[in-house]
Amino acid sequence: MLHFYDSKGLLKPSSYSEKGYRAYSDEDLFRLHQILTLKYLDYSLDEIHEFLEQDGNDFNASLELQYELLLKKQQHIQRVVDTVERARAIVKGNHTIDSDLIMQMIRSIQHEEEQKQWLSDHLPDSLVQSIFSVETSLETELMGVFNDLLVMSKQGLPPDDPLVQERAQALKLFFEQILGHPLQELGTNETGKVLKEMDPQLFPNFEPSFANYLSEALGHLFRRMWEEKMKEEH
Repeated sequence: MLHFYDSKGLLKPSSYSEKGYRAYSDEDLFRLHQILTLKYLDYSLDEIHEFLEQDGNDFNASLELQYELLLKKQQHIQRVVDTVERARAIVKGNHTIDSDLIMQMIRSIQHEEEQKQWLSDHLPDSLVQSIFSVETSLETELMGVFNDLLVMSKQGLPPDDPLVQERAQALKLFFEQILGHPLQELGTNETGKVLKEMDPQLFPNFEPSFANYLSEALGHLFRRMWEEKMKEEH
């Protein structure tokens, strides 16, 4: 540690012994205590060097600023902890969930407050409330469906494969439960128009190839439903 502080110009030894060992005085020890105190308060090495060079002038103001910075850091750490806790709760008991999906989920949680604000400016409050009040159990099931579809896409199963279509049907039902609209109507109603305008930076999307796979799977599902409806009507 003393070698390190010496190399950074924070604490030079007062002298050296005949064998080249560093020798420190009581004043050096006091300076070391100052360095360790400032380090404990989370000052950077550059900030510590600046403080020591100015003989502690305006330390009260510096302490107030450091207090504000630490509060912000505390709030950030708490948000990160809350995000990780929520992610752990969603994937708990399902260790096979793809890491890409977990990262996607964390990115979405990270922007959740901004997402709420943006959607509140464009959609009815009741719909926004419905979107963001999904229970953890439903989020877990939804993540499982996405994971199944991702695995199938990586295995090369075509979007119209019966197994893929079964999972696409489950995905459709989840979305309809959350949005309160038949999914195939989103292309024409106001909610669908708003969802198409969402900023991808604020609402991160899936990796393009997987997003296309989901779109194709749902497209096949809607066409099959339409064909079945036509048959029933005739």
